[in-house]
This record gives sequence, C-alpha cells and structure tokens, in this order.
Amino acid sequence: MAGTTYIGYLNYIIWLFIASGVFVLWIDAGHYRSDRNREKERKAAAFSGWLNISLGVVVLIGSWIYKRYLW
Repeated sequence: MAGTTYIGYLNYIIWLFIASGVFVLWIDAGHYRSDRNREKERKAAAFSGWLNISLGVVVLIGSWIYKRYLW
C-alpha cells in the first residue's frame, strides 16, 4: 500500500520519558540533595531519572533508524 503512514503514540512516549526523567532529576533528586539522611532515596531518584532519559533517547534513536532504513 503506497502512501500509507503510521499514526501512533511513540513520539508521545519518547517525550514523556525524557520530560519525566528531567523532572525527576530536577525536582526529586534536588529535594533529596538538601537532606543528608536520605542518600539512598537521592540515588534511587537519580537512577530513575537517568533511566527515563536513557530509555527516551534509545527509543528515539531506534525509531529514527526504523523510519529511515527499514520502513
């Protein structure tokens, strides 16, 4: 079928991953940074934030490769 386009939610998922990761790093990890008794929570928030950003970037690159070379 020539001219068929894909309309999906992948672009929303990518930006939600990246935005939520930045939000967690900025707000949550920043909040725990001021309290020395919550070092484990700060590390968990930082890990979660970077994981969300990494997943967003990986899905973005994978989507671009798929659309560019395989579609």
